[in-house]
Amino acid sequence: MSVVSAAAAQWQYQRKLSGLLGWKAGLHFRARMSAGGLLGLGVKDEIRVASPVLCHPVHLRIPTSDADVFGQVIRHQEYRPVADATPGARVIVDCGANAGFTSAYLLSRFPEARVIAIEPFAENAALCRRNLAPYGSRATVIEAAIWSHPCRLVVEHHAGNEWAVQVRPAREGEAGDVDGVDIPSLGLRAIDILKVDIEGAECRMFGEGAESWIPTARTIAIELHGAACAAVFGAAMARVRAAGYAFRQFESGELTVCADIAAAY
Repeated sequence: MSVVSAAAAQWQYQRKLSGLLGWKAGLHFRARMSAGGLLGLGVKDEIRVASPVLCHPVHLRIPTSDADVFGQVIRHQEYRPVADATPGARVIVDCGANAGFTSAYLLSRFPEARVIAIEPFAENAALCRRNLAPYGSRATVIEAAIWSHPCRLVVEHHAGNEWAVQVRPAREGEAGDVDGVDIPSLGLRAIDILKVDIEGAECRMFGEGAESWIPTARTIAIELHGAACAAVFGAAMARVRAAGYAFRQFESGELTVCADIAAAY
């Protein structure tokens, strides 16, 4: 790569960071990342980033996918239409909480709300706890994975890509890494916002029988990973409608949102 091409690539990357984090935080992020590379640091660095839509700053790891998630959730407010569709939300369940950015956004948007954040990857869950700690008892972080039923699961993760953690059932002889939990086991009578971004496990979560608990949610915001997951989720919502419930469905970026889930009279 020529010097000119390399410089252009660096400039484009800096523009991307500024779009994700804002120009000041983007420059800080890049400076810390470059320093780590020059020093040969093998451990993750962090920066602390504030936003006008958050009550408290959050921590981002360098180099990971945290900057991309922050840009998507906080800078571009991916969940704003979800919040707009669910005024007065008080109980929020964040399935696939990652570093806690969505939970922090919704806790900031709804000052009376409490969040249960569920995240299977230990490193993500630890950062999620730190990012949500300023919200006190309003936030609970559970290191587990959402599944169709309680069981033991194995976590599969590729370094640097903290937003694409997947789980699978433990095979015979495997102890598993985390507990799998289902929505009924949380013991909630009603959920105002159920956020789901679980990298394909929605195929299990919304399988046969999901129609029994789906109506406890007022709004579901889900990122569907592939045609098979979209088909499973669509079939589950069709069963909910056939059972006498109504809802309105719309798309928001990568999200499929089912809002105003309620008995049809």
